[in-house]
Amino acid sequence: MPSSTETITNGFKIRYDGKYHQIDASVFINSLLHITTIIQEINKVAQSDKKVEIKIKALEKGSFLVSLEIMETIVETLKHLFTPELFTLGAIITTLKEFLELKKLLKENKEHTAEADKETVKITTNNGNVIIIQNLTYEVYKNSPLANEAVAQNFETLQNDPSIDAFEITDSDENTLVKIEKVDFPQMSVLHEEIDSETKTIYEVALLSIIKISFEPSLKWEFYHRGNKIAAKIKDTAFMLLIDNGQAFSKGDRLEVELKVTQKYDQSVNTYVTKEYIIERIIRHIPRSEQQKINFTT
Repeated sequence: MPSSTETITNGFKIRYDGKYHQIDASVFINSLLHITTIIQEINKVAQSDKKVEIKIKALEKGSFLVSLEIMETIVETLKHLFTPELFTLGAIITTLKEFLELKKLLKENKEHTAEADKETVKITTNNGNVIIIQNLTYEVYKNSPLANEAVAQNFETLQNDPSIDAFEITDSDENTLVKIEKVDFPQMSVLHEEIDSETKTIYEVALLSIIKISFEPSLKWEFYHRGNKIAAKIKDTAFMLLIDNGQAFSKGDRLEVELKVTQKYDQSVNTYVTKEYIIERIIRHIPRSEQQKINFTT
């Protein structure tokens, strides 16, 4: 006889604050995919062994507010193993909130100490800021490269849509859980940095618009990156193989990439100056034809 199942749901909302009633379709879809990835990684790190899905409820007209539900399916014969006291859907939402807050805090203050007890971790930055989070949140931060990359991808994606001024997660009653302003998007897209007295190396997720293509591996492509023209070599051999096999590219296409930015310290102006861009990995290619707008007013 087949096992019966029970489905439990818990809702939250995402608000894309902005001045307009349009959002780039690929930005909207991919932002939701990145948030889904983070939630699935939280569930994986928690080792809950539950099947968790994220469902989008009907969109409201004239709104960037998107209602989502986390749905958990538990096989009845295994239900006694996964009681709400051990791990709940509310814990996933709390961890998502804390994870984004922690990423924002540590983007501004890299140096920190961590003191753990049975349930929480106290993070203290070098300038005295303090945040107390669940052990699970810190474990996701330390041990889930996929979740960290999804955060970077989400905010680089949002950075490239001028209609979006902030990203906010609320509970089902629209009480704010966490809000990230656009001014923080570039730092949130950084994967990590390596700094010494003369050189800073930044690894970030970047969405680049193609200006000029080069089919020779030794030569640089030209792109627009956050409104600035840059030239970068592509080191991704798998991507270059796609080119050799005839994949088409055109001006205005976008590449979502892992970008390595090398900067040198210039003592005369007391700042790091960018010297080189290298594309370490192509995450995906977005043809110009796929870059459409979703209208929230109709």
